[in-house]
Amino acid sequence: MQHGFRVGQQYRDTGSYRNPDDQFLRWIRGPLDSGIKNTGGIRDLGADRSDTPAALVLVSNDSGISQHDDPWEDTLAVNAGYVSYWGDAKADNPYDESAQNRKIKHAFDDAAAGRREDVPPVLVFRKPESGVVEFCGLCVPDHLEVRAYRADDGTQIPNYRFHFSILNTEAVPVTWLHERARQNDDSAAPDVWQQWVQTGELAQWPTGEPLDAQGRIRRYETAETVVSDAFREATFERYGHACTITGIHDDSLLDLAHVLPRSQRPDLAEHPENVFVLNALHHRAFDAALFTIDSDYRVRTSPSFDPAHPFLRETIVEREGERIALPPDARVRDAFLDELNAGLSWL
Repeated sequence: MQHGFRVGQQYRDTGSYRNPDDQFLRWIRGPLDSGIKNTGGIRDLGADRSDTPAALVLVSNDSGISQHDDPWEDTLAVNAGYVSYWGDAKADNPYDESAQNRKIKHAFDDAAAGRREDVPPVLVFRKPESGVVEFCGLCVPDHLEVRAYRADDGTQIPNYRFHFSILNTEAVPVTWLHERARQNDDSAAPDVWQQWVQTGELAQWPTGEPLDAQGRIRRYETAETVVSDAFREATFERYGHACTITGIHDDSLLDLAHVLPRSQRPDLAEHPENVFVLNALHHRAFDAALFTIDSDYRVRTSPSFDPAHPFLRETIVEREGERIALPPDARVRDAFLDELNAGLSWL
């Protein structure tokens, strides 16, 4: 059977590759002589022909899972396409002397120097409960920083904070990891990995949206004109507290999507006909101009939009040309849609 890890799926972690029920260490090790240890959050898969790991495997424990107090809280923003992961540092194990930190730091150094062929793939998992891991995605280095926390005795403990971008692939076959360990062979790698290694171009999960050359400018980090809670609530009421595209009913997952961006037209930030309601994932794709709505309220999709996330394929790509139905009290002004879409080269 060909095993693989899929984003959002959970796998049994017994802590031993010898256990036939294990779907984590056992799958990663497979037929290899070199193994992967069940030690801490930073693990590496050894390579037969190199001192560089064939892959790095990072595990982030949810709160309360670890038997040890952990002052470092990772950020696993899977639907936003990035991970921020704290390295290994303690008072008796300085961050810049940690062997595991050095392996990750070396990958960041190689990526920054353009030696992407020497960068091992990074697989990130979260541990929601004992005995279970959940795959968060295949990652590549973005940037790193050094931060510190104050221990109970007042000592400042510095540590690396590694920032990764998640590549736009839903699944990672473990046979690829085995071939990397044996022969440094990437022929079974996902296309987005091969593209990144060869060109440096990065298609980010889950939309496939390309990052800029620095990989640091993300739409969800930009400051814009803030809308009032009253306007937000009135818009949600008008749209029945539901996503216009998917029908998702959960206010915590919904955003106000502006047709003409607030950053460019702050005067229209609270215009009722310049907004509609989307869930956060579709909002990101809309703001990235990966799809739009025309003045007939039909879904129009960029030819370059090739999302790995199946939900995006089903609800956007496969609905090309389909007309969406707005609630009776909701309206988006045609002129605003026409102005937005006039700037889309693919439409």
